[in-house]
Amino acid sequence: MSLTVDVATKMAYALGIGVLIGLERSLKRTPTLEPATAEEGDAEPEAWPESGPGPEPTAEDVSTGEQLMGVRTYTVLSLAGFGAALLGAELPIAAGVLVAGLVTLVIVMYMQTAKQDPGITTEVAAIACCGLGSLCYWMPHTAGVIAVLITVLLAMKRFTHTALSRLRRVELTDTLKFLIIILIVWPLLPNRALDPYGAFNPHKVVLLVILISGISFVGYFLTKFLGASRGLGLTGLLGGLTSSTAVTAAMSNQAKARPTLIGPCTLATIIANATMFARVLVVVYILDRKLGARLAPSIGTMTVVALIAVVVLWIRTARSKSQIKTAPGDAKLENPFSLGPAIKFAVFFVAILFVAKLAKEYLGNEGLYLAALASGLADVDAITLSVAEQTKDLSLAANVGAIAITIAVIANSVVKSGIALYSGGLKFGRQVGIVLLGATLAGLAVLLVA
Repeated sequence: MSLTVDVATKMAYALGIGVLIGLERSLKRTPTLEPATAEEGDAEPEAWPESGPGPEPTAEDVSTGEQLMGVRTYTVLSLAGFGAALLGAELPIAAGVLVAGLVTLVIVMYMQTAKQDPGITTEVAAIACCGLGSLCYWMPHTAGVIAVLITVLLAMKRFTHTALSRLRRVELTDTLKFLIIILIVWPLLPNRALDPYGAFNPHKVVLLVILISGISFVGYFLTKFLGASRGLGLTGLLGGLTSSTAVTAAMSNQAKARPTLIGPCTLATIIANATMFARVLVVVYILDRKLGARLAPSIGTMTVVALIAVVVLWIRTARSKSQIKTAPGDAKLENPFSLGPAIKFAVFFVAILFVAKLAKEYLGNEGLYLAALASGLADVDAITLSVAEQTKDLSLAANVGAIAITIAVIANSVVKSGIALYSGGLKFGRQVGIVLLGATLAGLAVLLVA
C-alpha cells in the first residue's frame, strides 16, 4: 500500500494520540520549575512556589511503570498499533502476532514492577494506546475522541480520589436508583394513554419525572463539590437548580437571624429565582419548541428583570463591608435522588394534568388558568410540564399554554414573596417582593401585549 494523503492523515492521528497520552503520563513526574542553585557558603535556596492545584508528585508518588514509559514509548506503541492495522489488510496473522507481542511486552513489564507498584493504570493506558493506534486505520476521529477522554480520566486522578473520599453511601445508592429508573423502569412502561381523557401516559409521565429529578440531581452534586461556602450568591445560583423556594426559605431565616446579611441574602434569593425563571424556559423549550418560543418573551422578560436586580444588588453588596458567608447547612440540600419524592411528584403531576384536561374541556381556557393558579401556589414544574404535554399534542393552543404557565410562575412568586416577608422580616421581604412581583408582572404584561 502506497503512502496516500488519507493514510498520512490517519498516521498523524495515531502519532497525536501517542504524544497526548504520553505527555500526560510524563508530566506527572516532571517538575515545573527548578530552584536556583545556591552558591557555596550561601544559605540553602528556597523552593519555587507551587502553581498547580496541589503539591508536585514525589518519586514515591510515581509508579515504576510511569518511570519507564514516557512520550516516546506511548508514541511508538500507538504507531505500532497503526502499523499492525495497516499490515492486517495484507497479512492478518502477522498483524495479530505484532499486537499480541506488544501487549505481552507491556504485561511482562508490569510483572517485573508489580512488587514496587501494584497499580496497572499506566500499563492499561499503554495497551489502550496501542489499540487506539490500530483504530485510527478505520475510524481516526473516533479514536481521537476516545484518546482525549482517556487522557482526561488519567489527568483527573487527584480529583477522582478526592471526590470518592467525599461521597457517601447514600449518594451511591440514590444514583443507582436514578439509573434503574432511567435504564430499566422507564423503557418498560407502555407509551400510550391509559385513561379516556388521554392524561395518563406512564412512559411520558416518568420521562418528565426523570427530567425534573435530573435537574435536581445535577444541582445537588454541583453544590456538593463546588460548595455553598464560597458565598450566598453561589448558593442561590446552584440552589435555584433544585428549589428556589428552599433557597428563599433558608435565606429568609438567615436574614432575620443576622440583619447585617439582609443584602447578601436578598442577592442569593433573587439569583435563585432568576435561575428558576431560566429553568422553566429551558424545560419548556426542550419539551415543545413552539410553546418555548411563545413563552420566551414573558419568561425571558422575568429573567432579564431579575438579572438586572442581581447586578444592582451585587454592586450594593460589594460596596458594603458585610461578609458573604454561609454556615454549614444553611441551605442544605437533600439527598440527590429519592424514590418517595419522585412518586409524589408523579402523582401530583398526573392530578394536575387531569385537572387541566377537565378544566379545559368543561370550563374552557378560563378553567385552565384557574388550575394553573392553584398549581403555582405549590409547584411550578407540574403545571409547566402538563401544559407543555398538551401543547405538544396540539390539544391546547400555544398562546393559552403560555398564559397558563406565566400565571403559575406569578402565583409561585407571590408565595415566595410571602415566605420572605413572614420569615425574613419587613426589610428583606419588601426587597424580595418588589423584585419578584415586578419581574413577574413585567413578564405577564409582555405576554399580553405580544
